[in-house]
Amino acid sequence: MKISVDIKGLEAVKAHVAGLGKQVAFAASKALNATGKAIADAMPAEIERAIDKPTPFTKRGVRVLKYANKGKLETTVGFMAAQAKYMDFQISGGSYTPGKQGLKLPGGITLDSYGNIPKGIIAKLKSAAGGSLVLGGTVERRLGVAGNRRKGAAPVQLFYGIPRGKGYENAPVGIYRRIPGNPGKLIPIILFPNKTARYKARFDFQGKAKAIAQREWATRFDAALTDALRTAK
Repeated sequence: MKISVDIKGLEAVKAHVAGLGKQVAFAASKALNATGKAIADAMPAEIERAIDKPTPFTKRGVRVLKYANKGKLETTVGFMAAQAKYMDFQISGGSYTPGKQGLKLPGGITLDSYGNIPKGIIAKLKSAAGGSLVLGGTVERRLGVAGNRRKGAAPVQLFYGIPRGKGYENAPVGIYRRIPGNPGKLIPIILFPNKTARYKARFDFQGKAKAIAQREWATRFDAALTDALRTAK
């Protein structure tokens, strides 16, 4: 993202005329970096307003990625790589095609306070489930899942894979809980459909950053230039 700002004002013109261009460039770089930090500092609150239940990890993802100096008057502000992978879809919209692992869509599972699948639960459930299941036939493995279950209760029967049988012709890969019976049924816990997800732009990162830059730049540049001229040798 690039936002242009103008170096202007009477003091800047006077400094150039007086041959103090180096001080102007130094002041500009200092003001650019201060403005960039102001943008980064404001983004957690902006993300909170635009995104439903953003995680702390997402909110702290905006940083000053590159600082200006008097030789290159350019400050870069943006999301760090980990957050940028998914926030790009919130900023620009677009389509996401998952890899062989598919999407992760929650079913009958308790989400965390941010509406996400709890960290580590997918690996735990996969390790406790397995085998290909044919309803009305046999389950290759029936394994219990550790958890708070009443004493003497039967272990939870889990299955990870693609269900087969009548009524499950289009079922995606997933982790399912099996309800015993003849033939029994499956309750999806987490599904991994291999389909394209489409996103609409929800977070106007550039617009919000530009508004902050326009508000902050002139004051910070004037202050930096005044200080640079005062201390010039």
